[in-house]
Amino acid sequence: MSNQEIEVKISVEETELDRIRADAHALGFKSTAPRRLERNMLFDFPDGRLARKGLALRLRSYGDDAVLTYKGPQVEDPELKIREEIETGVDDFDALELILRKIGLEPSFHYEKQREKFALPRTGGNEVSLCIDETPFGCFVEIEGGREDIRDIAQRLGWSSDRFITRNYVDLYAEHGLGT
Repeated sequence: MSNQEIEVKISVEETELDRIRADAHALGFKSTAPRRLERNMLFDFPDGRLARKGLALRLRSYGDDAVLTYKGPQVEDPELKIREEIETGVDDFDALELILRKIGLEPSFHYEKQREKFALPRTGGNEVSLCIDETPFGCFVEIEGGREDIRDIAQRLGWSSDRFITRNYVDLYAEHGLGT
């Protein structure tokens, strides 16, 4: 299904994670997935044409779940990360990786993190997701949902928009000399 991904990341200290979990639960967030290893592989053609166009094709595993995601170019926005996102569940991570390779795509970047997921239902059937990500270079909270929901939840958790990070994890990992 195609939709617009709207999200931000906020860098936090590991010592804040228990408080963040408690505050999120107090706001009505429910745990939807426990802390697990998440593996991410980006695929591109050998000439890098997807990356040059600002596109991404990501194969992700999270526990026993796997998802293939297409991401369109990032939309200019002064505060939020916005881009088209189409994703679908995958029954067999390894088989899909092989299919992608067979049609000429190759892994262009790989990174891992620990991720814990929470969700908050909102009016109109919308949902706000909150993820706690632990990376080799620090911890992040990612909030995804509607524009106003993101700002509202961030404020309720004690963060103003000047803390918002709109760069993707590929750029953050590369910036720290990590990922392959």
